[in-house]
Amino acid sequence: MSYSRRRINPRRPSQRRRGTVAVEFALTFPILLLLLLAALELGRMNMIRETVNNAAYDAARTCIVPGATSQEGVNAATAILNSIGIANGTVQVQPSTITNATPTVTATVSVPYSTNMWFPPMYASSGSATVTCTLTRDWAISTNTSQ
Repeated sequence: MSYSRRRINPRRPSQRRRGTVAVEFALTFPILLLLLLAALELGRMNMIRETVNNAAYDAARTCIVPGATSQEGVNAATAILNSIGIANGTVQVQPSTITNATPTVTATVSVPYSTNMWFPPMYASSGSATVTCTLTRDWAISTNTSQ
């Protein structure tokens, strides 16, 4: 009894497997692309949220210094927002007039996601990052003179 061995050339795919790689790529590439774009969009959302957080803190921190004005706090927050190309951000500092008797300063920064994403928004088409930071002025002079 003789057996004939069939030689298989590893460089040449069999007739049944021809085109399999192209079909697998066509099925998996859109999923991979979707995951990549979602990761980039969520990364940008995180970048915006952390920048808004830093801008609110910096605005409040700027305003608690003696002699500072609320406009200086708005300018400090706007500079931070502009550093990563944020558009349509709003900054509010309360109170609008800071005196020696002002006990706290509150800065609120809000940025819409829809106008600040790198791609047309899939997950953040509506919504915004809003952060409020309140800091106490330790050296506020009390107007109450009774002890």
